[in-house]
Amino acid sequence: MPRKIKVFADGEPAGDYFFNESLREHIFIYTKDNPISLVMPYKKEPYVNQFKMIPIFDQFMPEGWLFEYLKNQLRKRIKNFEENDFAIFETLAPNIKGFLTFKTGKKARLNKEVKFSLSEILENDTFDLFYELVNNYLFSSAISGMQPKVLAPLTDKSYAITDDYVVKTFGEEFPHLAENEYFCMKAVKKAGIPVPDFWLSFHKKFFVTKRFTKTDLDENFLAFEEFCTLFGKTRDGKYSGSYESIAKALRKISSNPEKDLEVYFKMVVMNFLLKNGDAHLKNFGVLYTSPYTGDVRLAPAYDVVCTVGYIPSDQPALTLFGKKVWFSKKELIEFGITSCLLEPNIAKILFEQCESAVAETKKEIEVYVKEEPANTQNFFRRFLKILDFSLTKNLKSTYKNLSKEIGL
Repeated sequence: MPRKIKVFADGEPAGDYFFNESLREHIFIYTKDNPISLVMPYKKEPYVNQFKMIPIFDQFMPEGWLFEYLKNQLRKRIKNFEENDFAIFETLAPNIKGFLTFKTGKKARLNKEVKFSLSEILENDTFDLFYELVNNYLFSSAISGMQPKVLAPLTDKSYAITDDYVVKTFGEEFPHLAENEYFCMKAVKKAGIPVPDFWLSFHKKFFVTKRFTKTDLDENFLAFEEFCTLFGKTRDGKYSGSYESIAKALRKISSNPEKDLEVYFKMVVMNFLLKNGDAHLKNFGVLYTSPYTGDVRLAPAYDVVCTVGYIPSDQPALTLFGKKVWFSKKELIEFGITSCLLEPNIAKILFEQCESAVAETKKEIEVYVKEEPANTQNFFRRFLKILDFSLTKNLKSTYKNLSKEIGL
């Protein structure tokens, strides 16, 4: 008999999620007319995926470092642990908080009753503390992304008010990643793009961002769907797609397409200017209160870093005009006109807002790095070199491989 996970949408029953191990089939069956996804309307027939998870559930699966750490802990704690995606999701499901919630036939692996405040995390940013957070909240950290991270409930200084935060750190292969993301997100914010609240910890070991799906302090959540999910893909398909396809989808599903397309255009431009080669389908999403309300809007920007600082030959994650290259200003504005339906003068104004935001952030980094030790200065010299290239040569010409062009 296949195992079953009961699925709830906005606190009400919606259906059952099964895994038929003999056929390797993932199955979802609605029990009520209560849709769980914009692309999964209510119907009597089951939704079936063979071998891969149904995308709306795959969206909750950890990736990278957190995924490997979770699997290792499950191997230690559960005898003859079934190492498949459904079994891993089954361990996370009871502790997931959001628009979608879940009940399983298994006992929830409860988090430890330990309280951490945001100020403590920012002031005491040691790797020991990070592992303490991970071990406390491992079974509720249903978040994607490759770098070490954890989803943790943190309190204010008085321990009276609790909100959810994503705490990220980094390994030796990506030095200064927290600072990198902090300055990239500052630039994105300066460009007038909505972002969640974020912080850089005192010793620059953590980048912390507030969860943006929570609507208030009473455990009410907006629904969030990544474009990977909206396009019917699982996490292994996140690099398969185009920036045009996201714009096209926004034109159809957004309740305010004109505004969302302007913001989305600036998101794409900023990823190109900041040289973020990891702006894939899981790094764009939408928020809404219910699939039936028609109040769909573009989610805030998140996970923006300069990847070329670590991988000089890195390229954009998705195609634009059928290519993965670092396009010039002319071509990016053409994307704004043709795909985001912007008037040429509006596309130009929005692009120049992004230019100004990156130029202003570049000046901030130049001041910041003067007070930093030599190893930090070395990384930020590379970062500044990349930003300078984006604001000069790359505005005029398109490039495929930047390692030689920038001299990295």
